[in-house]
Amino acid sequence: MSHFTRVRTQLRDLDTVRRALEDLGFEVVENAPVRGYNGQQERADLVVQTGSEYNLGFRREGQNVVMVADFWGLRIDREGFLNRVTQRYAYLTVLDQAQKQGWQSVAEEVQEDGSIRLVMQRWG
Repeated sequence: MSHFTRVRTQLRDLDTVRRALEDLGFEVVENAPVRGYNGQQERADLVVQTGSEYNLGFRREGQNVVMVADFWGLRIDREGFLNRVTQRYAYLTVLDQAQKQGWQSVAEEVQEDGSIRLVMQRWG
């Protein structure tokens, strides 16, 4: 019996997911197996090395990116982990889109609630 769980995310771009994970300090391997209970495996486009026998991954399914892992054995706060990745993903997406429109980051400040305040400027 498989212990793997698939969690649909709001993430769309795997390259930005990879960058977000790396920014958060995780080692990421591309196109590798996600390890779970009793040697079970599932393929993922991005696999996060956790330092244990279990790991977790992200893969594209249609227009969505799903997170897949044996959370029962991995024993991480799934929601907290995904929230951190999603926040960093959003941050990188905002910076990328702003730069495409001629904006550049002048300052950033992490607020008490964990949100990030960005100050951007564009010369006319």
